[in-house]
Amino acid sequence: MKKILLFLLILLPTLPALAEEPFTVEKRQVPVNRGGEDDGTVCLHFFPDMPSVPYISVADFQELMFPGTTIKVSKTGKGEYLLEGPYANATVNTVNDQFTSDNYMAFTNLMGLVSEGMDNVYYDGAPYIRYSHQELTPESATVTFDFKKYGIDLRGDNNAVYFPFAILSDLYSDLYYHVAGYTGDKVVIVTDNQQESISTLEPENAERLLEAEGREEDMAAFCYAELCFVIDHFYGMPGRSPLESGIQNDGLDKALDTAENGPLIKQLLKSTDMEEYLTGMKGLHVLLNDGGHTNLLVDMPLYYIITGDEEMAIEAWDEQNQKILYEYPELYITLSDFLMTLDDNKSMEIESARPSENTYYKEGNTAFLALNTFGMTNNEAWNDYYDGGCIGETPAIDKNFLGDLSVVLDALKQASEDPEVKNLVVDLTCNLGGSLDVVMAMTALMGGQSHFYSENTLTGQRQIIYYDMDSNFDGVFDEKDKEVKYDLNIAVLTSDIAFSCGNLFPSLMQEMGFPIIGERTGGGACAVQNFVTAEGFQFQLSSARARLTNSKWENIDGGVEPDLVIDVSSGDYSKFYDVAVINSFINNYCSSPTSIVDINTASHNGTCVYYDLSGRRLTAPAVKGVYILNGKKIVK
Repeated sequence: MKKILLFLLILLPTLPALAEEPFTVEKRQVPVNRGGEDDGTVCLHFFPDMPSVPYISVADFQELMFPGTTIKVSKTGKGEYLLEGPYANATVNTVNDQFTSDNYMAFTNLMGLVSEGMDNVYYDGAPYIRYSHQELTPESATVTFDFKKYGIDLRGDNNAVYFPFAILSDLYSDLYYHVAGYTGDKVVIVTDNQQESISTLEPENAERLLEAEGREEDMAAFCYAELCFVIDHFYGMPGRSPLESGIQNDGLDKALDTAENGPLIKQLLKSTDMEEYLTGMKGLHVLLNDGGHTNLLVDMPLYYIITGDEEMAIEAWDEQNQKILYEYPELYITLSDFLMTLDDNKSMEIESARPSENTYYKEGNTAFLALNTFGMTNNEAWNDYYDGGCIGETPAIDKNFLGDLSVVLDALKQASEDPEVKNLVVDLTCNLGGSLDVVMAMTALMGGQSHFYSENTLTGQRQIIYYDMDSNFDGVFDEKDKEVKYDLNIAVLTSDIAFSCGNLFPSLMQEMGFPIIGERTGGGACAVQNFVTAEGFQFQLSSARARLTNSKWENIDGGVEPDLVIDVSSGDYSKFYDVAVINSFINNYCSSPTSIVDINTASHNGTCVYYDLSGRRLTAPAVKGVYILNGKKIVK
């Protein structure tokens, strides 16, 4: 059906009540797309000094994002305002362009849309798990945003405070992927983490952005300022990106001055030419490469939205990148080198080395659960199960959701009911991450714990976030859930490409006493947070809201060191699946997990000293097996 866009353009005369000097403002009633459905209009404000950049009152934005709630705005002095929100308060000074809150996370909390009363925490919404509580150290923290530093102007009158729409979207963005964007003729709101982006909900936005050749001067300047603000405050500093130390010390703008190709990248980001701007974002993407959580390739997904075909989308994107070769060869070389690092066949080679293509299989008394992702969750099936009163069997495996908890439950059921099976190995060698809910469910089912540790690098707080798990899937969270146990020796198999949740799960399991086998994991210490520029491009960052740690508050971006190192540097990934070695290690570990960890195996006169699992010193391994070298178990 043809969509009708309603624009009520009202040009108001000079408003003496606005700010400290009168000015003219244009108001537009803009249609709202909420999660793919039309939902009325919202009033945006356009000021003559920034005619392309939409502003919105704080109260209107709160009502837009969380219907039924509002913010009470009181003017307390010259350019000074008190904002009283549903869960916390803040102050704004439009003279100094500052925002301050002693509970910023509560002030911007939208998680009540997911579950009533929920704190602003990491949660994906699976019905079999629920948020319980969090421990914060310190309990409170004051956050101040100095927008004047970025040339971003806050405005106010006697009754309201106005922020750039994109800035408020940035402030309210959370780990459930709530975010909003302005597409030039409509406001689009992502309401669910199953919705990929505002352009997925509004495909016309993708076409508009890819067809655009130029950018208005005020929009280009604002988008650069907004980008600097967002990265300076909301980038989680995972610990590996080339530009990270510069941002921490000086902020993005100054960090670019001394970075490789940084001055050129800055010039391109500020350009009024759209192609140059997108080239700048590609250059910045390389400088912020942190393994996969940060993605500034803002145009790449738009090609897929338009074509609907992955190969065609990649071909179109590659064609666009070839243009960089002629204009900016130094950036092209850098981008090409970066993209080549992503062309890794290791996961395919590992899968080829697996004894079976099935997610569950067994070799003698050892069963394997091959889990290449934690999710996506089959929400429709799980919601139907819970809405139906939890009657009958839990959702069956769906080949379209091979990271769903149903796959894990199937493996646990088969292994526990098979009298021959004693060991269960959770194979994460090709796991690139996924849903926290699945990780929390698995640690609850296998180890009786469902919490994780993280730091909020924006507020400076340490967080332990606890969840309840309906382990018996009866629809009730109670003490009976703790009675669910599996009489299995469980181990985790990892590789250096296990990333994100594929890094978090081994960390949590190791701390609960379960053995980790294989290679050091690939890291990925931050949750992901989405943002939308004022022009309507969506990008993601490693989030400051949750930089994952172990219980000692050590950043786990460096990966999890296995208890048994399996050397596959030769490319022989079949070593991951040597059942005799794995069985021997698991049996030894489970009978006495710490008996041989502290053996001193330092080299003597440059000669490596090995020990066998009985603690006997050896000159060198004589036969294939598990040995101790430099305090770690390795397979030779």
